[in-house]
Amino acid sequence: MKRGRRFLIMVLLALFLPFSAAASPWQQKAPFAEATIVYRLSGMENGEEILYLKDHGQRTASYRTASTSMLGMTMQTKQVEITTPDWIYTFDLQEQTGSKSVNPQKLMMAEYEKLSAAEQKTVDENARTMGMSIMQGMQGTVEEKAQEILGYPCDRTTMMGVTVYSIHNTSIPLLTDSTMMGVTMKSEATSISEDPVDDQHFQFPAGIEPQPDPEADQMAQMMAEQTIAMLKDPEGFKKSNKSMLMGPQGEISPEDQQKMEEAMKSLKGLFGN
Repeated sequence: MKRGRRFLIMVLLALFLPFSAAASPWQQKAPFAEATIVYRLSGMENGEEILYLKDHGQRTASYRTASTSMLGMTMQTKQVEITTPDWIYTFDLQEQTGSKSVNPQKLMMAEYEKLSAAEQKTVDENARTMGMSIMQGMQGTVEEKAQEILGYPCDRTTMMGVTVYSIHNTSIPLLTDSTMMGVTMKSEATSISEDPVDDQHFQFPAGIEPQPDPEADQMAQMMAEQTIAMLKDPEGFKKSNKSMLMGPQGEISPEDQQKMEEAMKSLKGLFGN
């Protein structure tokens, strides 16, 4: 599911980013109040993406126009994605369709805020440890302030054929270069302007009403709860989920075992458990 993949990517970025002692690991602020970033897309996908940011990156609007060549066919892409602290709206201008789903970062923050100060500290520490474990297991590396791009110091994250240079202590990429299974894709920021951004960029495309996605929202909520629970007490989380499915004799039926594995598949893979 597209929404689930987006959530996992968000969690991974949060784990790999250096954490400020005063900030939640699930929320980073851009170094500018407002900005417009233009990206050049090359490789299998060719085109341009324009990213508008307001409120230190708490609100973003991405306009992507590109063509993808694959197996002798060329596909055109025209997409708009608008993100607010509460919602993510995705619009396909080719198909004239739109969807609306809860911002997973909001759900993560809500679960994180429920914790005591001591529990938050434990979550932060486990996130760092697990994040490093994941990186090492995937032969990945993170180097802070590895390169300056367009005047901004960038952290370099390399993993599984993908290298990302993101503005230091944020998840805003300025250069993404990947080569996987012979397919090369590159997204490179060509300009950054910190001039005020017009609110019109955050308006929905005319004639398209975004439709809610309850299934995606439910999955995001479940994953937020399970992620925080696992980071708070990794061993206890595994034991509690196992005990809930045990019968009176302490056994787990094949059907329940399969359900548990399916429900926890993403988290197990994410944290290497």
